[in-house]
Amino acid sequence: MKERLISNNLGLKILSLFLAFIIWLVVVNVSNPLVNRRREVTLEIENSEVLTAARRAYEISGKNTVTVSFDVHTRDEYRIRLSDFRAYIDLSELYDVTGSVPVKVEVLNNSDIYENVTSRPGVVRVTTEDLQSKPFELQTSISGEAAAGYVLGEVRLSPDIVTVEGPMSQVGLISQVGVRIQAEKPSADFEGHASLVFYDANGNELEADDRVHTDVDETGVAYRVSVDKKKELPLEVQVTGNAAPGYRYTGAECSQTSVFVTGGDSGLASVNTIVIPSSVLDISGATEDRIVMVDIREYLPLGIELAESEEPNLEIRLCVEELGTRTMELTERDITMTGRADDRNYRLIPSRIEVTLRGLSEELGYLSERDLEASLELDGLGVGVHTVALNFAESDRFAVTAQSEFQVEITPLSGVVEAGTQPQETGETGQGESMPEPPSSSAQGPGLPGPAVEAGADSGAVIPETSE
Repeated sequence: MKERLISNNLGLKILSLFLAFIIWLVVVNVSNPLVNRRREVTLEIENSEVLTAARRAYEISGKNTVTVSFDVHTRDEYRIRLSDFRAYIDLSELYDVTGSVPVKVEVLNNSDIYENVTSRPGVVRVTTEDLQSKPFELQTSISGEAAAGYVLGEVRLSPDIVTVEGPMSQVGLISQVGVRIQAEKPSADFEGHASLVFYDANGNELEADDRVHTDVDETGVAYRVSVDKKKELPLEVQVTGNAAPGYRYTGAECSQTSVFVTGGDSGLASVNTIVIPSSVLDISGATEDRIVMVDIREYLPLGIELAESEEPNLEIRLCVEELGTRTMELTERDITMTGRADDRNYRLIPSRIEVTLRGLSEELGYLSERDLEASLELDGLGVGVHTVALNFAESDRFAVTAQSEFQVEITPLSGVVEAGTQPQETGETGQGESMPEPPSSSAQGPGLPGPAVEAGADSGAVIPETSE
């Protein structure tokens, strides 16, 4: 039913709409009424140097645009351009009490078509604060590394100090100013320009406020990075003095055994080690470890520098340990006897000799009797009993501090000495003196047996060993 009503007289209805539009168009063109229109215009600032001269910074509260409202005839709407308007504030008219300044609007073009031009808001607030200028020494951050066998060296900046100026609230946030440099495995010096980067107290990068300015131009900071040869050098320590009695210096322990240095080719070629002199490493009278801190840079040759990544401070521990003692028993098989005569028998009295050693407890525990290399010099000793002493090889592992007293008994290889007689000392062997002949059996009392007494019996008689 509704469809039928709409479709009834459809042609007349379309004609009516067309005629209505024509009538409206005629009326508009004949009357040309005023209509209100608006445009968003960026707010400009005039006479900002007034505040700058007073060492004040300013900031507009809210948006930096205003809405310009105006009336225009309908037939002139097509001529409206945003560039026809200029909105600005004059900071010389700033009212300090409220911080407000009026907005002014100018019609730059087509002023004949605009009526009742106003701005909204008509007044803006401007906050001000003191300006601050602060110098900063530039910090350098290099990303990347040098080519193999080279190291990044000194960085020269121009300028190396910049002045930052801006509102105190913004400059106060800045803790450091620096530049970032990218190194792409260079093997020679390189240079370029870099922009400034601002950092807070925690080392985080800051986005600088538009009101913050520096005395560096748009090209940035010029830099030049030197690239040096790199070499690893071992550390050598020289120690002087002796530990206290009863203690021994056992060696030096360093927090690092080598360092990387940089320098010219000729300078590096002539250096093979870094020596820490004995003038700073003295253990005289030490009873415990001594720790010495040294700055490696003080001992580098002229023209050689420590690589930037190296720690200059070296900790050296001079190790000192208390000596312990150990007593060992030596028998004839543990002693090397030199100068033995082929026609003599030799016997130690007693057969076991105690030797007291001093050294590091750990090292003494591993010693065997053979390690002492004990020796006995028999050359020049004749038949008889002689008080002698052992000799020992020099060693840095131990020192012999005492040995028990002992004697060596020397007897002829053949012949028997009767009980109750003493062997005659002939002095030096080989002087041609004859040994006394043993008494005949008739010398013994009648009826007394005449066998020889075994060596070592209480009577003192000795029976020499028979030859093998």
